Amino acid sequence: MGLDAHYPAVTMNDPNGHVTVYNEDHLPIGQLGPTPYESPSVNVTCKRKAWDDLYWYRLLNPEGFPFPADEAYVSADETHELNPGQPYAIPECASGCPIKIGQAAGAGMLAVGTVAAAAAWRRRRRELGIARRATR
Repeated sequence: MGLDAHYPAVTMNDPNGHVTVYNEDHLPIGQLGPTPYESPSVNVTCKRKAWDDLYWYRLLNPEGFPFPADEAYVSADETHELNPGQPYAIPECASGCPIKIGQAAGAGMLAVGTVAAAAAWRRRRRELGIARRATR
């Protein structure tokens, strides 16, 4: 993972350690670290307060990790700015909060799926009941 000079970057506090990279659902998708891991440093787009009321950096590119993700995050407690303020300070993430929107959309899809499955089950039961009565 090469760094893009047009974006701020963070690096691990412990150069010999590892930092877990999480997806938008706060599930581990990979690690930062020395070889054979991805890299000890990554470009980021913003900083947000999220899981466990802690700060997290959103990675510029969530690709290249063992598991796919739409968004990727590293803990601000385990990393620090590579060149503070260069090319610009890391801004706070927009208040639209894609994490919360994604979680709400997931819950909505689960509810819709549950209702659809229940309706299909009732329909199937009704069809079987009618078929049984017709054969008696």
